[in-house]
Amino acid sequence: MQLTIQAINFSIKSKLNCFISKRVDKYKHYYGKILSTDLYMKLEKSAHRRSKQVEIKVKIPGETLIVKKESNTFEQAIDAASKAVERLLIRHKEKQLLSY
Repeated sequence: MQLTIQAINFSIKSKLNCFISKRVDKYKHYYGKILSTDLYMKLEKSAHRRSKQVEIKVKIPGETLIVKKESNTFEQAIDAASKAVERLLIRHKEKQLLSY
């Protein structure tokens, strides 16, 4: 599985990169036919707060799963988005099993 990480308006530290790799590697347990995963992180600076946005695109045969989450930290946003992706992968796998 190919993992592409893109940071917008900031640079990624190695600790965050490691955290992302560990979370994304778990996707293989839920669905084995993942082609690639793209992760986009964006730092939004507004007058009132600094929000961190994460978008994960998982490409599987015949479909692309997209999840967007926002939180106070990138770790929380990545964790929430990853849990949503895992649920989507499980649901997709169950649909395939039912169609056979």
